[in-house]
This record gives sequence, structure tokens and C-alpha cells, in this order.
Amino acid sequence: MTLVELLMVMGLLALLLGFGVGSIAGLDIGNYGATGLIKSTLRSTSNWSTARHAPARVRIDPTTGRIAAEGLAVVGTWHFEKQPPQGAFDLDGDLLGAELVEGGFVGKALSFTGTGAGSSYEVPVQTDPAFDLSTGFQIQLALRPENASGARVLLLGKSVQIEATSKFGMKVTVATERFDEETGKSVSAGNAILETPAGVLQPDIWNRVLVSYDRALLSIFVEGVSVASVAEEGTVLPTRSPLVLGGGSRPWSGSIDNLVISAVGASEEVFLPEGAEFPADTIREIVFAAGGGLDRSIHETPVAIEVNFEDGRRETIRVGMYGTVE
Repeated sequence: MTLVELLMVMGLLALLLGFGVGSIAGLDIGNYGATGLIKSTLRSTSNWSTARHAPARVRIDPTTGRIAAEGLAVVGTWHFEKQPPQGAFDLDGDLLGAELVEGGFVGKALSFTGTGAGSSYEVPVQTDPAFDLSTGFQIQLALRPENASGARVLLLGKSVQIEATSKFGMKVTVATERFDEETGKSVSAGNAILETPAGVLQPDIWNRVLVSYDRALLSIFVEGVSVASVAEEGTVLPTRSPLVLGGGSRPWSGSIDNLVISAVGASEEVFLPEGAEFPADTIREIVFAAGGGLDRSIHETPVAIEVNFEDGRRETIRVGMYGTVE
């Protein structure tokens, strides 16, 4: 190889290397990392809702750049078709005075009408580690009240209580705790109490009820409509005693069916990389309904999330109503 040929080869190599370096410099690594992180979190959360057929949510904190994802998983289901009633995941209970009657929401139902004080159905859920409600839960059930008298409907491990109030209203009490940094122990933070207006339950027909708590909001829905909510951030007390349906000092005059309890089954927390941030008005929570699409009771339109970069650029990520992330 002559000197001229060697110089030509070196020149070509330098030219190619220059193109390569230019291409690499043109790659926006920070942009890709930030938007990719957000899209990955949103997609995995939607996929959780689809695979588990359970709600999930992504929370965004614009101040810290924190992105937290949580997915609910069903931990208990009861349909009251056999005596004694059997639950999913081998969570079977004992009937203590309550009865199974025809005309349930689906098939038969658990009835307390005409029974004595203390009549109940008890399930030892405290033996199942899946019943950890500390970071959030949902309780879905169908209720058919027969009169307007108030009584206890459900008590879950002394942590959550659902009552029927007079005039066909409802009351939910959640016992919470907080971590005391001085003592290094968890201490009681009191009860979060939520009561609906009268008349949210219709007598002598089945009412689908949902009680939801996500360490930000305690809410009650009837037939898919929010009837009461209150802000609450405490951690739910551990489940240390059985699930009890009924069992109050006076029996509830009504029936229960299709009880489903869900708790947070998976969580993930990530932060935006340096040089990227959310605008102050960024939506704080994206909620996916069971099945993977956006929860239409919360999101009436697709969601747009904007990311700002320190060099002035902006990127927008959109979540469609069916959970698609673009």
C-alpha cells in the first residue's frame, strides 16, 4: 500500500467516523429516557388492569418528578350459593344465624332479615397475607335493603366498617395509622369517616356498591355514581381479625351478594431523569379501569401528559380512552 492510498483510507475513515459521531450527538438520550420511562410505566399499569381485570392507577408528583404505579388484585370473592358459603382462594366461612335465600343478585344471597342479634357470616381472612389493605383497597358488593333501619353490614378486620344508616344511607369507617419518627413505631391516626346523604340505596332492589380507598381519597359509589368522598392519607390498620358480615347488636334488615375485595397487589416507583420535569398543572392521577381502559367515571376524555426539558423542548404523551399510550 502506497502512502497516498494509506492517506485516502485514513481520510475515508475520518469522514465515516465524523458522520457516526454526528449521528450519536443527534440522538436525544435524555428525551428518550424521560418519555420512555413514562410510557413504560403507563403501559405496564394498563397491562396489569387487562391481565388481572382489576383497577390500577399511576400517580404523578410534578414537584419531585415521582411516578408511582399501583395495581389492585382480587384477594377475596363470595357469592353465597352453598351452605356454608364458600369463597375463592379457600376463604370459606361460617354461618352464625344468617340465612341463604333465593332471589339474589345472581342465584342466592345472604340475608339477615328476621334473624337475631349477632347473626353473621365470618371468614378468617387474617390468616391470608394477601389481605394487606395498608396501601389501598376496593370493596364491591350488592345490597338489597328492606327497610330504613341502621345496622352494621360489614366489618373487615376492625380496619374497615360499612354500615347502613337510617333513611337508606351508608356510612364507612376506616381505621388508620401513621409512623411516629420519634418512637419508631406505628401509632393510631384515628378514623376516616364518610357518610352519604339519605336515599342513596333503593329499597327492595339490588344496589351495586363500591367502597374505594387509595390513600388519597375515600369514596363511595352506588351504581357507578360517586355519592360521597373525603380526602384521607393514612395507612389502613393491619387485618388482625375475621371478615364479618352482619354481626352487629341488631341485625340488618336486608341481603348481601357478590362480595369482592381487592387490595394493592403490585407497586412501582420511578423518578424523571435530571433535566426533565412535569409542568405544575400536570394531572396528578391516571386511573385504569378493570380491562385496561381509562376509568370513564374519572376521565371523560383522553389524558395528555407534558414533559419539559431544560433546553426548552417539550414532549407530550397521550393516553387514549382504551388505554393506548402514544
